[in-house]
Amino acid sequence: MESLGFSIQDLYKTLLILFRTGALFMTVPVFGHVSIPRILRVWMMLIFSFLILPFAVVSDIQPPSTTFHLAVVILSELAIGFAIGFAIIILFSAVQFAGHMIGLQMGLAVASVMDPMSAERISIIGEFYYLFSLLIFLMINGHHFVIRALVRSYELIPIGGGMFEGTLGEFIVYLTGNLFIVAVKLAAPVIITLFIVNVVFGIVARTIPQMNVFIVGFPLALGIGLIMIRFSLPFFKTVFVNAFEELEMDIIRIILLIKG
Repeated sequence: MESLGFSIQDLYKTLLILFRTGALFMTVPVFGHVSIPRILRVWMMLIFSFLILPFAVVSDIQPPSTTFHLAVVILSELAIGFAIGFAIIILFSAVQFAGHMIGLQMGLAVASVMDPMSAERISIIGEFYYLFSLLIFLMINGHHFVIRALVRSYELIPIGGGMFEGTLGEFIVYLTGNLFIVAVKLAAPVIITLFIVNVVFGIVARTIPQMNVFIVGFPLALGIGLIMIRFSLPFFKTVFVNAFEELEMDIIRIILLIKG
């Protein structure tokens, strides 16, 4: 391999880059989506690993002398990739949770579809919001940011050099809690409208007892909910874009916390 201009150190460096890149790509919805064939995902990881190779900061990296040392370095690279990807997953989880809350208010708690990413059943509205947010993510070049964040992580964190400060865990908990705030913001227009509709139905039920509000209320709530979803999509886009802009800063902070 030396005759080809590719040393053992370069091979070891490339393999470690592949672990961090692969961990990130497996967690980010766009790159790790199950609709992308596995062989294509593997080739994407390999290609990006070679492209990122010149940007990776390494100081006299040598292949490990023991299996334990190798396992520690590999786990460190995987953890860095998963930590960056986890922050992005939280945003899309907030989108699905917002759709789930709206689905409950519309009476679609029973109706669900299979989510190919998590292999679990989720709300129909949640899946719609998830796909819509994916389109927004691509439209604002979110996938470009993911690649830039990966390159930035190699500029700041040498291979196998993650320190993982204790405050990183606290920050991850903060991001997880922020999921519910973002979800409420995304669902607010529809939730508030349906709440007002339910209050009106309650008043009507008290005023006209002989009227079967449940028969009238379900299709009406469903129709109003769908109309509000349609007209609240621009608001949804604005909230999602703002949340993603905050997420960019959060990911940079995660990288800095891992750097130590």
